[in-house]
Amino acid sequence: MRKINSTVDRLAYILSPSYSGSTLLTFLLNAHPKVATIGELKGQALGDVDHYDCSCGTRVKQCSFWIALQSRCAAEGVPFSFEDFGTHFRLRDRRLHDRVLRARVRGRPWEQARRLALRMLPGAHRHFQAVLARNRALIRIVTELQQADVFLDGSKDPVRLLYLHQAGWWDIRVIYMIRDGRGAACSYMKHHNLSMTDAALEWKRTHEECDRLVARLPAAITLKVGYEELCAEPDRNVNHALVHLGLPPLDWLHDFRAVEHHIIGNSMRLRSSGEITRDEKWRSTLTADDLEVFESIAGNLNRKYGYV
Repeated sequence: MRKINSTVDRLAYILSPSYSGSTLLTFLLNAHPKVATIGELKGQALGDVDHYDCSCGTRVKQCSFWIALQSRCAAEGVPFSFEDFGTHFRLRDRRLHDRVLRARVRGRPWEQARRLALRMLPGAHRHFQAVLARNRALIRIVTELQQADVFLDGSKDPVRLLYLHQAGWWDIRVIYMIRDGRGAACSYMKHHNLSMTDAALEWKRTHEECDRLVARLPAAITLKVGYEELCAEPDRNVNHALVHLGLPPLDWLHDFRAVEHHIIGNSMRLRSSGEITRDEKWRSTLTADDLEVFESIAGNLNRKYGYV
């Protein structure tokens, strides 16, 4: 088991394109009593918060955990609201600042230019530091409320991970989730009404961004987990991930729903069944034309990850 420095806050981060199984992995890891999480800490797009359900089945505004979190934040002077967690690296009212903050992870010259721009643009540095501090406070508070040792952020975004890593405030372990791109692209098409061209490009660009970031991180802090392998052998893969996080393995993972979770994000959080089934609807949903388009755009990258 890798020894992790106990004097530094411990942060696990799931890195992946959307629809790669991050919500499933979040639930499975959260079955461990020493893992705290609320899912995606960036907390965006909750929609109508008055009717938004926590994964425990209660409206978030009526959930005892979320009420305790609000109370703790208020007592410590940490701004928090369901409408805006204040943890997402965005600045919507300043277009240039926002574009710099949200731009994809690129090579070292670009990242050096980004850091310089964030220091020089009026208000950008102050806003950036405030968002970092808000993340730090919420990570600590949630971890303490859930009486855990490791906080898990399932936000997936590469640029967000870059910022958290550069801050130097956490001992970070990354779990890089990879799924057959045809399945992820099929989900992009369904949930965002995209063409296969746009879905395949989004999957490819996000994975290329993830790969660029992983290449910059210390090799020892990143563990790759395949979605299909996770579904086939959840116990082995989750326990491997737990060891990567410096935690003892679990003896059971057969019904992760038996543990209470307070997770936001993907609609999977609301399913009552703890059964783990691999989603391969893409095999019957995608047409021959769809598959040909995907192959022309992202086939080589998909094979690089072992999918043929």
